[in-house]
Amino acid sequence: MSMIRRGRPSIIAGRNKIYVRVLFSEEDYLELQKIADEERTDISTLVRRAVARFYFTSNKNNSPKHSSQE
Repeated sequence: MSMIRRGRPSIIAGRNKIYVRVLFSEEDYLELQKIADEERTDISTLVRRAVARFYFTSNKNNSPKHSSQE
């Protein structure tokens, strides 16, 4: 009997995994559940997508500010 894995691969990038726990208010959790149901996904996928969009897209608004002494 072979196991068929469905969904996204468990490794996003690289081999080392780091687990992060996120706490939401119940109101926010219920709203995220509604969004996830509409998109036919789960809350953890929404959170991963939001983190990736915030930190890994090239946007001047989310880049850390570095002060230069010129």
